[in-house]
Amino acid sequence: MAFRYTAKIYIDKDEITHESGDDADELYNWMLVKAQGKFENFSGEVIDNKTGKVVKCFRKSPPD
Repeated sequence: MAFRYTAKIYIDKDEITHESGDDADELYNWMLVKAQGKFENFSGEVIDNKTGKVVKCFRKSPPD
């Protein structure tokens, strides 16, 4: 059985990791934890696998 959502994390435009599951909020939290304490240009998105639409996203930039 396929999962409902896929979360992907990027540094700049390169995908560095992904995770799948049925709970969008849980995947969103997973992305934030992975990016915590890092100083790169992180972004991430949770995609609904049925529709292909982004349901949650974030962007984090290093301090200047």
